[in-house]
Amino acid sequence: MKPILAAILLLALVACSTTKMYTPSGANENKRITATLAELEQGRNLYVNNCNKCHGLSKPESRTPEQWTKVLESMAPKAKLTDAQKELVYKYLVNY
Repeated sequence: MKPILAAILLLALVACSTTKMYTPSGANENKRITATLAELEQGRNLYVNNCNKCHGLSKPESRTPEQWTKVLESMAPKAKLTDAQKELVYKYLVNY
């Protein structure tokens, strides 16, 4: 029983830690909203380094831009993001 439980826990840990976020490239610039490559990279870094502290990361394509707006409105204060940082994260999330 213990080996099975250990295997299940290991599998869950690996599954949770392998969520890959896209790395911005020129193809993502201005894809849905205006954003430079530098802004997308900054937004990705903010998202990965701040939003991952309390919970797992959602893939950008998992929500619509409107849904991301609502998520960021409620979560940015908890992550202590400024309005400018919140905007960078939004640009990253919607230009996947």
